[in-house]
Amino acid sequence: MTNTTSPQRIATAWFKALAEIGGVPGSAARSRGLLQELAGRILAAPDKTEPMRDLGAAAGRALVDGNYTQPESIAMTVAVLEQNLPDELSRESRTALFAGLASGYANALRERTRAEQELIRQAVLSAHRTGEGRFRAVFRNAALGIGVVDGTGRLLEVNERLARILGQDAPAVRGRTVDEFRDADDRPEFCNAVRDLLAGRRGHYSAEKRFTAADGTVTWTRMQASTVRAADGSVELLIMMFEDITEQRRMNQKLLHQATHDSLTGLPNRTMLLDRLSELLDEAKPDERIGLAFLDLDGFKGVNDTLGHEAGDRLLAEVARRLSQATDPERHLVARMGGDEFVILVERTTSSACVTDVADAALEALQEPIILDGRRLSITASLGLVERPAAGAKPVELLRAADMTLYWAKSDGKARWALFDEERNEREVARYALSQALPAALEHDELFLEYQPIVDLHDGTTYAMEALVRWNHPVRGLLGPGEFVPLAEDTGMIVALGRWVLRRAVQDAASWPAAANGRRLTVAVNVAVRQVHEPDLCADVTEALESSGLPAELLQLEITETAVMSPGESGRPALETLRALSELGVRIAIDDFGTGYSNLAYLHRLPASTLKIDYSFVKALTQPAATRHDSAEAIVTSLINLAHACGMTVTAEGVETPVQAAILRELGAERAQGFLYSRAVPHDRVPDFCSGFELAETTQG
Repeated sequence: MTNTTSPQRIATAWFKALAEIGGVPGSAARSRGLLQELAGRILAAPDKTEPMRDLGAAAGRALVDGNYTQPESIAMTVAVLEQNLPDELSRESRTALFAGLASGYANALRERTRAEQELIRQAVLSAHRTGEGRFRAVFRNAALGIGVVDGTGRLLEVNERLARILGQDAPAVRGRTVDEFRDADDRPEFCNAVRDLLAGRRGHYSAEKRFTAADGTVTWTRMQASTVRAADGSVELLIMMFEDITEQRRMNQKLLHQATHDSLTGLPNRTMLLDRLSELLDEAKPDERIGLAFLDLDGFKGVNDTLGHEAGDRLLAEVARRLSQATDPERHLVARMGGDEFVILVERTTSSACVTDVADAALEALQEPIILDGRRLSITASLGLVERPAAGAKPVELLRAADMTLYWAKSDGKARWALFDEERNEREVARYALSQALPAALEHDELFLEYQPIVDLHDGTTYAMEALVRWNHPVRGLLGPGEFVPLAEDTGMIVALGRWVLRRAVQDAASWPAAANGRRLTVAVNVAVRQVHEPDLCADVTEALESSGLPAELLQLEITETAVMSPGESGRPALETLRALSELGVRIAIDDFGTGYSNLAYLHRLPASTLKIDYSFVKALTQPAATRHDSAEAIVTSLINLAHACGMTVTAEGVETPVQAAILRELGAERAQGFLYSRAVPHDRVPDFCSGFELAETTQG
């Protein structure tokens, strides 16, 4: 674990905090050395829960061994460590460290107390039997509450400390039976244990015992009871000692709350959610069901970036309050997972409607704008929902499913919920596996290129071949680009994939023979949005051309309008890159035109030579001139005229019928590609297209 602080710094703050609550036990140098050693071990430990829990327990024992036994010691220790531990230490490891610290401290303190109590017990017994003054002084002045009970359960002696715990004077307590001091919350096993002690069926018993005084004051004690037998083996005396642990219990409850609740919102945290979820699943009956709603605020980062993190924290606190008010505390547990993520656990569901109703209530609760520093902030949230039988479910699996479904809600448009669907999940898992396998596919030569001809509409000759990437997957077989290129775009692999396609296509094109008239085929290569904005694209193109020997004018880069049609600051890098490529002699084509963001005033500024009309427009051109739909022709005509006005030629995509080809030729398009001419072919088939390509149907119209 890396750290941004030092053992010395932590030890100094730790020593100061402990000194303020109870002085320094023994040598200050020795105490500082102990705390610095503990801090160093914590900082050097791995960021894992089990080692942290064990380290915390060891640190807790060391504090007791170092005589830091004031009730506040453990709370101050947690406060100092929470403030000084490295930010990168995970919340799970912090929680484990603090839980181990509290456990180790409590166990060590209990062991020390038991040893001290045994000495006191012997002194009390001597005092009762001999009346010797020094033993009576131990009995009278002990910090523990002590009672001596006879074999019938009647109190023979009590010291002042026990009398105060009981809220009475010592004389008023003597002579009464132990049964008279039972508390309403005493467990049956406690009462049975006392009877067994008096009957001689057991010799020792320890438990926590609550006393409620007449004025309502509650004192929690840790009781140690042991029998003293007479010569005949009967119980002569029962010595009961009570350690006041009220403050220690309060501290433990505070620590437990800190470990299981979010400090900002007061909601249960991830640890408490998982504990509750595990408990419900372990105890679930065969017919019981359970639900989760995983909520994430939409655009929360913008609040932190513009208004600051303090404002963001106040917004999160208000969201937590609204979610708590919108849910039923008897059946729902609202937890904060961290950041702007919340989870609502829905118990005892009967159908998915139980979770969708909760989601609708949560969305409605967030509809009212939140006022921060005089600003009205409108916020929305997306939710991923899971509802299923509880039997056989695992907490982590449920959270993962809800988290994945949250992603679906985000991708579907945000400000909504999505319900987990097993079939969609299987597709997503397969999609994820495919994305993870893509880097290895590049290394192991599983990818290859095929080429589809781009044909001159007027003479039928082949003008260019468009490179299309394929994946020969070892398990799933042949995959088309539509199955993995979007994954590459999502994961960032598109840059490496695009570079590979560019180099391979240019290398292939350099080997294609020229036609009889000396003309050579152009190779068209698709370039993704991410690639256009990469500063190395020009260098990649230059390197590919130089290493292959292919002239720059025989390379056409096809770029979607989404990548280049933004006139704002975000569009400038793309425009500058395209101009640099054009200056090299590379041809630029605008691909899939008409399907994205089209800024027509910006189109003429692009250094493009070709505009490609998307197949969706071509598909509508299915009828002869006398019967075809006028609107389809009007749209295509407008696109062709626009391209010509900007000095570009037009290529129509997805041409499948001679009728479509004839219409496009009539409307003025220069080139076309599609299944009418050919499907994509392997590299070794490309020379067949180099000497010219013609279909009778295209020339007949």
